[in-house]
Amino acid sequence: MQRATISMFAHLVQSMGCKLEFQHLVNKHQSDKASKGFSSWSQFIAMLFCQLTGAESLREISDGLFSSLGKLNHIGAKAACRSTLGYANQNRPYKLYEDFYYVLPDKFRHEIQGRLSERFTKPVYSLDSTTISLCLRLFEWAHHRRRKGGIKLHTLLNNDLCFVETPAKVSDIKGAKSILENIPKGSIVVMDRGYNDYSLFKRLSEKGVTFVTRLKDNAVHTPLRKGLIQEDPDKKWGLYEMSFTGTQARKHCEDMRFRVVQWYDEKTDRWFEFLTNSKELTAPEVTDLYKDRWQIELFFKRIKQNLVIKSFVGTTENAVMTQIWTAAIAILLLELMRRRSRYNWTFCRLARYFKLNLMTCKSLEHRLNKPDIQEWESPPESSQGCLFSWRGG
Repeated sequence: MQRATISMFAHLVQSMGCKLEFQHLVNKHQSDKASKGFSSWSQFIAMLFCQLTGAESLREISDGLFSSLGKLNHIGAKAACRSTLGYANQNRPYKLYEDFYYVLPDKFRHEIQGRLSERFTKPVYSLDSTTISLCLRLFEWAHHRRRKGGIKLHTLLNNDLCFVETPAKVSDIKGAKSILENIPKGSIVVMDRGYNDYSLFKRLSEKGVTFVTRLKDNAVHTPLRKGLIQEDPDKKWGLYEMSFTGTQARKHCEDMRFRVVQWYDEKTDRWFEFLTNSKELTAPEVTDLYKDRWQIELFFKRIKQNLVIKSFVGTTENAVMTQIWTAAIAILLLELMRRRSRYNWTFCRLARYFKLNLMTCKSLEHRLNKPDIQEWESPPESSQGCLFSWRGG
């Protein structure tokens, strides 16, 4: 078998094909202004190397890149000492990597569509947040409580991704109003009960955005049985129309009608109540939308368990957000490789495979499709009298 002449890392970076777009963003943000040999592209390659190899310090990143200098030439990057990389993470705007992230979903949109894309013509978003704890002594800007620090990532997940980073003490409702400000009209937003807020319901309805969420148990509303619209003959679900009657609800949602889907889950032997402002979605569609919200929980699990996002190589807010956005880029690239492969990869196994083989000279396409193949080679003649001879690939 003919061996690849460039590393899997170089294959992965070249598969993006977005270096011109990256350079355009560098010019936009002027991130290479007054740079002395270490470009923003090299910084990006270093932080992507950090995510894919699981390096947890600047020294690990620097040592790993310097040990692979020749292999970086294929992607036009240079290694740098830890002080140079640390200075770049601290001072070069993280908005460069945020904007670059949004270039990738647009380019590969047809390859990373979700499972609901064929059923719903409108874009479907899942809204949630996760908190990343930080040491208050090192991250003084991330003050959360008296003795705790942290940041909260308010996330809007579709085929693409939107982050809004705020201090951990900012409520989910405030973060949601900020992140949903520019959501396109006609979209569908799915969120959990933590986002039950009457002013948010009104704002989304006025923008022409459909929402699906769980109804709170203590919500005050008109009786559901009187608003019955449709019911399953097997008594597995019911669709009702209702309006909120509480004091706070009337300030924002007066004269507004909502729909509630009561759904019986046979696996857990429980009834669930889903709230929506849509008059077009059927009861099964509402439940499928809420079930698919679990994808955002899997995203948080992937980014925390498989990438470097809980131990940071910098302490400033700019350095932390640079690391978070490069983690998002790494997740998108790994997911893209997983979907392109003909092999049944799990995301976790694929991330570990890249971690172990990142700088080896192997064909990325061949290894993604047939990772278990053995490369048998006949031993050289000079090794016949040796105790050991190379037999594996």
